[in-house]
Amino acid sequence: MSGIIFKSSKKIIKTTFPLIIGILVLWLLYKDTDLDELWNITKSANFYIIAYSLLFGLAGNIFRALRWELTIQSLGYNPKRMSLIYAVMGNYAVNFILPRAGEVWRCGVVTKYDKVPFSTTFGTLLVDRFFDVVAMAFIVVLCFVLDYKFFIYYLQTNPTVGSGVISTFSSFWLYGILIFIFSVFYVLFRFLPNFFLIKKIKLFYGGMKRDIKMVWQMQKKGLFILYTFLCWFGYYLYFYLCFYAFDFTTHLGPVAGLLVFAMSSLGVAAPTQGGIGAWHFMVITSLLVYGVSYEQGSAFAGAVFTIQSLWLILIGLFSIFAIQYVKRDILVTDGAPASKP
Repeated sequence: MSGIIFKSSKKIIKTTFPLIIGILVLWLLYKDTDLDELWNITKSANFYIIAYSLLFGLAGNIFRALRWELTIQSLGYNPKRMSLIYAVMGNYAVNFILPRAGEVWRCGVVTKYDKVPFSTTFGTLLVDRFFDVVAMAFIVVLCFVLDYKFFIYYLQTNPTVGSGVISTFSSFWLYGILIFIFSVFYVLFRFLPNFFLIKKIKLFYGGMKRDIKMVWQMQKKGLFILYTFLCWFGYYLYFYLCFYAFDFTTHLGPVAGLLVFAMSSLGVAAPTQGGIGAWHFMVITSLLVYGVSYEQGSAFAGAVFTIQSLWLILIGLFSIFAIQYVKRDILVTDGAPASKP
């Protein structure tokens, strides 16, 4: 009984702690804001444009699923396309419950219903995330080339951001923790190689390493890059079109939209549900650089995040329900169980 209570408490803490952090950041951002003024700004928005932008977010996630399909197919498996699309959509809904749990869920649900080994789906997920990091780095570099003064003004406007990054990477505790973790794993792998947990880790790592190597050698690299571009272009339009919903952002243009989009994407990486709090901070502080007032930026961030989050949750919940009803005909191809495409 005590074990069950401990596990339940652990799950509750994992879910509520990131949410509390995100809400705390939101409170700090909005505590001095005139709520009446905020509502007046918000209700003046063109919500039809925001609703239209949601279609591009949906398209971006579909292209993400198609890209994931390529990596899995390169390993000899052919899960149903709709299964992968639903898994990607459901991923975001799960992330609103527990940050980053959605990635594990989408791998597990494809393993469950399409009989693709978990080590394979997880290995392709790592490839998926690696190229997201590459795409994000490319966008940041492009933003710097297009308007490097933005970053200078941003750090001048928000000096705590720069000092926070510097203090984090110069912290003794950061490197101490990393050294401790590395030492523990070294001792386990060096002196306890036959321990059942270590053997399972080695087996899983070996299979994942083999699969990742095969993905790198895939034939359809051009299509993979195209899907990556279309995925992120869809996300960009998903965000940028919302600029036209507010009078104070409609004139800023596509470059400003790209810069604020890049900063908001960095906020999504925060370990909170959907990037709540961090996303708002990055958007509000970035819009300040372009002369948008704090109240206007707060209204923009609040309205866009709320509507887009509700959209992701609704689509995600539908996908979680629908994925189990995808028609699958399991067969064996090249020694690997797979669904007919």
